[in-house]
Amino acid sequence: MTEPGHSCGTAVLVRRVAGGDERAWRDLVDRNGGIVWGAARAYSATRADAEDVWQATWLSLAENLHRLRDAEALPGWLVTTARRESLRLARARRRESPAGLDGVLTETADDGGDPESAALRSVLAARLARAFSQLSGRCQQLLRVMAVAPEASYEQISRALGVPRGSVGPKKQRCLRTLRQRMLALGGVEEPEVAL
Repeated sequence: MTEPGHSCGTAVLVRRVAGGDERAWRDLVDRNGGIVWGAARAYSATRADAEDVWQATWLSLAENLHRLRDAEALPGWLVTTARRESLRLARARRRESPAGLDGVLTETADDGGDPESAALRSVLAARLARAFSQLSGRCQQLLRVMAVAPEASYEQISRALGVPRGSVGPKKQRCLRTLRQRMLALGGVEEPEVAL
């Protein structure tokens, strides 16, 4: 059985949203949420920035719904809007941080382990962040999407990043290989030894 709203096309949902139907809005967000999140995360340095981009994208849709010419093109519009919002936010962040440090991989969870393990994880995370920052922008975007949305299909990833579907797998392999080489060059594939 299909949920209400999922059996109708995007154009019908958009018309219902324009008419003030809150259920249609929720259905529209549910239907397109994954692609918006994927694009937001791909182009945002941190999860918090991606959440800001997510909200700004949906707000922009609410403000511009009446301007939408082709409702069936909505997924592309959402991806483009998320990408632009991410780039706008990144420019603002660079103005805030003269060194351009975005902390992309330094957001680590404290699992309450012993101090030695925490120190080792911190050193490894710093090396990983440094190796990751040396990757091309496209590799960073692709690996971010795959890290935050591992269940996303190659089709969804290709739409979120605006790349051909057939290039996602090979590009992922090249990016991971390059990241591993950079980690090896930094001496960070294995956990570093700590002098006692």
